[in-house]
Amino acid sequence: MNIILMRHGEAIPFAASDSERSLTPNGIAEVTKTSSLLMEGGWVPKAVFCSTRLRAQQTACRVIESMSLSSTPEIINGITPEEEWRSALKIIAANASDGSLFVFHQPILTEIVGYLIESDPHADIHPRAVVAVAYVLSVCDFLPGKATILSSYTP
Repeated sequence: MNIILMRHGEAIPFAASDSERSLTPNGIAEVTKTSSLLMEGGWVPKAVFCSTRLRAQQTACRVIESMSLSSTPEIINGITPEEEWRSALKIIAANASDGSLFVFHQPILTEIVGYLIESDPHADIHPRAVVAVAYVLSVCDFLPGKATILSSYTP
């Protein structure tokens, strides 16, 4: 199956709480650009999932709007920045189907990608996980080294 793992767009640095940090105008533009690049590459998600954080939800909604999808993002617990990557991977694996897109956070994004493609959660992943990056992976099993990066897009 093919899945897309995406980092949220640029967010304001401070808010009443980390969970309330919203996208900046630049972050919205970054997400729009990455969405366009995904569409140009033929990667249109069939389902969109995101973390409970506002910036991830706004990113997911912007992807849906940019691609004119007729869906709403499904908010899932357990994929926020302070989560342990192994736990987050289990949640992603439990929700994934072919064409799923997951919007979440660093550092668990690169830890999961590193584990899936290199068997090492500390692998040096390229391109780097800048804001609004999207990695398209071919995943047979959610096991170490069993995935391949098919494409990656940065704004």
